[in-house]
Amino acid sequence: MRRFIPFVLLLLPAALFAQSFKEQDSAMLKKLGLNDSRVAQVLDIQSKTRAAVRQDAVQIRLLHAQMEKALLPSSPNMQDVNGYITQISQTRADLMKTFVGARVQLRQIIGDDNFPAYTRYLMHRYGMERRPGFFMHRPGAGNQVPGGMMGAEGSMMGDNGPMGGDANGDEPLVD
Repeated sequence: MRRFIPFVLLLLPAALFAQSFKEQDSAMLKKLGLNDSRVAQVLDIQSKTRAAVRQDAVQIRLLHAQMEKALLPSSPNMQDVNGYITQISQTRADLMKTFVGARVQLRQIIGDDNFPAYTRYLMHRYGMERRPGFFMHRPGAGNQVPGGMMGAEGSMMGDNGPMGGDANGDEPLVD
């Protein structure tokens, strides 16, 4: 029994921390005018998306490690290496489909007017405002994918995405 006390003391703050994020998300969604059932839908989509992204990220890291191992010999088998590259590309495509699918669902639930505010909130919550190279640029900011992934203005997550400049509309942070 004594062995479990330190374990419980370590897990309790983590559980409380996770609960506080869920409560913060719920409060934000309610500020946007969503009812309890819609809040539950949004939180469910977030949870499922997060799980899928984690799984795909692990798969990509594993494939990269396998590719690196295949590249170790002085004359690597390029057919194997190309197979890993194909699998990595497919997993990244699946990851992109997951993000886009979540974006479409969330936008339908939250609404076009509130979606940019919610994506800014999420980016701030997860600390992604100024993470260079993490999301795509918005149109007109250099190398970008037209339309972006997560926001109508072209960045992955909304109006002034992490690559799209600051809230004052200044120049993009990265070309």
